[in-house]
Amino acid sequence: MSTLCTTPARRGSRKGSLVAGALATTFLTGISLIGFPTPAHAADGNTYFKTEQEVTDFLSQSAPLNQKESVKGYPVQGQDPQEVKLDDVEAVYPHDQALQDIPSKLGSGFNLPSEITTDEPDIRRSSSNDKEPWLDNWDAKSMCGQPSHTPGGEPQPCGFVGVLDTKYPTMQTSAAVMGKAQFSYKTQATVGQDTSQTSGWSVGGKVTSQLQTPGGPGGGTAGTELSFEYSQSTTTTNKWTTMTEQNNTYDVPDGVSGWVEGRANGGKYIGYIVYKLDFTSGNGDRKQKMVLIPARVLIQAPGNSVPMTFVKRQG
Repeated sequence: MSTLCTTPARRGSRKGSLVAGALATTFLTGISLIGFPTPAHAADGNTYFKTEQEVTDFLSQSAPLNQKESVKGYPVQGQDPQEVKLDDVEAVYPHDQALQDIPSKLGSGFNLPSEITTDEPDIRRSSSNDKEPWLDNWDAKSMCGQPSHTPGGEPQPCGFVGVLDTKYPTMQTSAAVMGKAQFSYKTQATVGQDTSQTSGWSVGGKVTSQLQTPGGPGGGTAGTELSFEYSQSTTTTNKWTTMTEQNNTYDVPDGVSGWVEGRANGGKYIGYIVYKLDFTSGNGDRKQKMVLIPARVLIQAPGNSVPMTFVKRQG
């Protein structure tokens, strides 16, 4: 089943792309989610949404999200490439709260034994501040999973803790058409795992979605492609799997504009990449500290095996 939606920011840009006529073909990348309840109906029986809240309410039925999530290991996949500032994280998830959550979310490896000298928490100012001064400015990704500096110690523990920032982010949007009109689209998606992962990296992968238009005005076979990365959380029970090809048709009622959005069945979480450093210097002095680095990570819905849902929208 496909479903629909629009955001206010798109209204101005859509006006120039509205196509009048009885038939219009549009491009869309993604896959369809099958078998879920129909929350809204147009007069012609099409399922569609007019507001962001309607979309969120619909997706929450099949892909519920936790308010807090965690990732064991470095979240090498799904990280926001844009710099994340500490002030933005602190506004919704203070580091004091994160420090309390870390042991319960990521395990006892993050406990700080009282018999070891403990430095104050090392709270970084942004996601770009990921170099470790105790270890010749190694970056956090390289450090995760490395052997302990202490003989017989555990490998370098690291992970991510965060709170929900964006529900079901829009990954792809079709062109809008003005009704009365109809357009068809074909979707297919594959889910790949990163085979280059090493010890200390989190589990996740990449979604690659392909769309083809089967014909009609503007139709063709080349289609468009979308790829995005994601992480799996400590609460994941169903992994995302490859989706089969599906054909869909959308009838846009007279006098309204309609389009289709591909939504990730997951959420963006803002919080901290965290690691505990247990360090013994050359003269035998041992000390430890907790390091928190601001980050935003796309994490799949824990109990859902479908990476995307296409929703129909009207405005």
